[in-house]
Amino acid sequence: MAINTGCTDPALVSAMSWFDKDSTDPAKNGSLVYDSDPDFYSPFFEPNKFYFSRGRRIAWMVKEYPYSLDSSLTGLNNYSDTLSACYGSVGWDLDSYPYSPMAPLIQECMSCLNTKGWWRGPIVTANTSPYQNGPTPEIGQPPLPPEAYRKWVLSGRVLNVRPPKFVIARKVLKDVISTVPNTRMGVATFGRDHGWFDPPEVLARLRPACDQSYPTLNEASLDRVGLKRAVNNVRFNNYERSIGEALFGLGGYFSSQTIDNKWQNWFKQPINPGSFGWPGCCNGGTYDSPYTGASGLYWGVDYVEWLKTPYYNPSTGAYLPGQPWEEPGVSRSVCFNAQANAVIVVSGGTPYSDNTVPITKMMELLEANGARHDDGSLLRFDPYNPDTNPDVGGVNYCDQFGTTKEACDYTDYNWPAGHGVGNKNFMDDVAFFMSRMDLRDDMPGKQTMRTFVVGYGDSSPMLKSIAMAGKGSFFRADKPGELRDFIMFALGQSRMNNACSTP
Repeated sequence: MAINTGCTDPALVSAMSWFDKDSTDPAKNGSLVYDSDPDFYSPFFEPNKFYFSRGRRIAWMVKEYPYSLDSSLTGLNNYSDTLSACYGSVGWDLDSYPYSPMAPLIQECMSCLNTKGWWRGPIVTANTSPYQNGPTPEIGQPPLPPEAYRKWVLSGRVLNVRPPKFVIARKVLKDVISTVPNTRMGVATFGRDHGWFDPPEVLARLRPACDQSYPTLNEASLDRVGLKRAVNNVRFNNYERSIGEALFGLGGYFSSQTIDNKWQNWFKQPINPGSFGWPGCCNGGTYDSPYTGASGLYWGVDYVEWLKTPYYNPSTGAYLPGQPWEEPGVSRSVCFNAQANAVIVVSGGTPYSDNTVPITKMMELLEANGARHDDGSLLRFDPYNPDTNPDVGGVNYCDQFGTTKEACDYTDYNWPAGHGVGNKNFMDDVAFFMSRMDLRDDMPGKQTMRTFVVGYGDSSPMLKSIAMAGKGSFFRADKPGELRDFIMFALGQSRMNNACSTP
């Protein structure tokens, strides 16, 4: 539907004033490719090519048509001339727009691309042809904003000045990997759908090996090129933002499970959460999803829920790697008892659909160890009848960041969630557990895992609470340079006063 298309609306021109293709400044004219990594099928982005977009993101093969970004997020389709780009944006609809530069909408598009470098195109509606439509809303997710349905054509110059968030994050992480000194590193991302608990996926295990890490770190064994290639393989398409589940799984990776069954001894079913309203076998469960009708009765009850093994999903054929564990010998995750272990989380928003963790068992273990908050008060947790219990306890620091604990009890489009007031989301509880419990029994001292959080364009209270609970720090970054600086600062904090560090 061709409504409010073009490039002359004064408000729109003002909103796009951050870009000027005729400027002599590359920071405004986008003449420099943002990420020219040769591992990609094409640069991100070629200045003199044209790309399809929607109002909220570059058009992605999985969701929008026509598209520019392939399903792997590592390749791009583009056009070199304005006529092809403009016709391509409307799906080569020659019936509505006969192939001629004189078709009014096409003429407008070409003029905008030549003069401005961008064009605001038509809106996708229910009547739009299948090869021109998208995105389709995800079941159980919030309604999409109106701009998700607005088509755009953008020159690569526009995208080089303000790249998509995932392109920025990917480039910044690779820059950090290239420069940070004397640090064991690995790469992990949110896991694919395994059912209830979704373990993180470790794309590059910690390296170098222990015998190559101390007293001098072996650069060749660190293989920075391989680590950057792992970052390129991250798929930024997990709408759940399952930070808590990822932290829980990484805690298992840092544990001594492969040596002494530490994780299994803690979290093998049944954990008996005690009351309806908590995940776990065999007396937990929750209400059915109000959005999809999915049953909540068996929330986290699988006998290997938190010890998931690799398997192939018979319905999709997809390989699911399961819970990651350390490799034996010199490739283990923790090399020395003095090693500092940390996870740096980079997130563009608040975590959702992220509560399938053994919360009651974690709190039980913490209470048995006399865990305390930073103010010295003892951790309390009462799982009994959370629907009516006015104070279940647990970890929630959201009231320390200019808001209330209830601000982190968000449940809209966030199923499953807990029932207890003040502790309906468990991500900060996980970070608290990992930063205070000894994850290994095979070496002296206390082997914990700290959590640092960088919110890219986001400073929601839950992200701050996670960082505080994890004995880390929170940083908000709004620009690529800030994102890099804050990650480097977090790295510095994580290894302070330690000869060997593993972020």
